Amino acid sequence: MLGIWFKGNLTAYQYSIIQFVKDLLLFITSVFYTYLLYLIIKNQEKIEENKNLTIENFKNRYEALKNKTDPHFLFNSLNSLNGLIGYDDERAHEYLMQLSLVFRYTIQENPVVTLAEELSFTRSYIYLMKIRYGEAFSVNIQIPDKYQTSHILPFAIQTLVENTVKHNVVSLEKPLEVSVRVNEDTMIVVENNIQPRKNDSHGSGLGLSNLNERYWLMFNQNIVIQASETTFKVEIPLIKNLERYSDKQTN
Repeated sequence: MLGIWFKGNLTAYQYSIIQFVKDLLLFITSVFYTYLLYLIIKNQEKIEENKNLTIENFKNRYEALKNKTDPHFLFNSLNSLNGLIGYDDERAHEYLMQLSLVFRYTIQENPVVTLAEELSFTRSYIYLMKIRYGEAFSVNIQIPDKYQTSHILPFAIQTLVENTVKHNVVSLEKPLEVSVRVNEDTMIVVENNIQPRKNDSHGSGLGLSNLNERYWLMFNQNIVIQASETTFKVEIPLIKNLERYSDKQTN
């Protein structure tokens, strides 16, 4: 086809030009289709990743709902409330308000929340546990105000605090002490003293594994778990620049 540009017999030079143009067009076409295929594959990977993230968010909300509607949690909560009614009506009213906040937060659907929102929810949960365990359970939260607008996955801190109660003895003889703070790497640190329950039937790694998977799907980051003979510590990423992950927040 390119030969019509030249009249008569083609010289070797003219033929080489035609061949070069043919090869160039073939190369450009190959690059175009290769890039198109690359975009299709990346789009499929993105769809699959977002699908996995959506599934994880639904699983997380389901687990949170299941935990808060667990017969033991409901029974213990109602039992604590019943113990306050008639004895300390003001605290009974406050307990009911905090319990309501816990359930309200549990049904929210935001894939990411501010640290202030997560801490508010966690404090409501801690209030319920303090009514139940009294001086046997203490949580010290030391987080500067400058981090309050940073972001975190919902239920992340509360789940870690809840795990400390599930897996450890909580008694006046063996008080459970939990600290929540920010380290120099801008990670939220939840640490507690270890005093394991006998015949612990709650399992130890599933909740942490799910939390780590959620962080990886959403932020491509991992949580850090450290255990010694006396303490157990989990570090979870605190997200300052949420715009980097804006394409994953609609799930």
